[in-house]
Amino acid sequence: MWNRKKVMTMKPIKKIPKGTPRHDLHIQVKDGVNSGDLLRAVKCPVGQNVNDWVAVNCFDLFNEVNLTYSSITALCIASKCKTMSAGPKMEYVWMENGETQQLSAPEYCDKLFTWVQSCFDNPEIFPAEFTDKPPKVFVETVRKIFKRLFRVYAHMFYNHMEHMEQLGIQTVTLRGFKHFYAFSRQYKMLSKDDVAPLQTLVQDLDKEFKFKSL
Repeated sequence: MWNRKKVMTMKPIKKIPKGTPRHDLHIQVKDGVNSGDLLRAVKCPVGQNVNDWVAVNCFDLFNEVNLTYSSITALCIASKCKTMSAGPKMEYVWMENGETQQLSAPEYCDKLFTWVQSCFDNPEIFPAEFTDKPPKVFVETVRKIFKRLFRVYAHMFYNHMEHMEQLGIQTVTLRGFKHFYAFSRQYKMLSKDDVAPLQTLVQDLDKEFKFKSL
């Protein structure tokens, strides 16, 4: 369980209004995950719009990463995490308007979470209702969101595993990542290069889920 007293700061979560079709999908996501069958949980229910399904899962998986990272923000500080890294050979830079910025891990995550929220709030990217064919920018943006959220998991697993163990959240974090990865593979959100920093963990999950290697 989460120890809320240890949660320092957190970006606002993406809330889905009750009584809406998307909230019904949100409940289906939760029920599916709680059932323990993640492969079944990530598949779009029969008769539902797959784009709405992807959007709702994107909201929920973002909230999960947001909550997990907020638990270690007191320990992920610029003086110790000077770059957004995942091990000694992988450093991420922030790309915006064609320019790259080298940021500390907390600065990177803050920019990332703010950017994701701005995407969620943009009806040209996440319309209130989807047709059978989503906006091209929706598909491109969702893939970029998953790619960047994966980096947060990679940073936490490499740089803060001991901290997560001390906080007692390593098990729930791994469970959240398994859900994130299962959904990402089901809808082809990540490439081989994207997952390379967590290759060993990903290979284990591929075997567990019976996925073909990327």
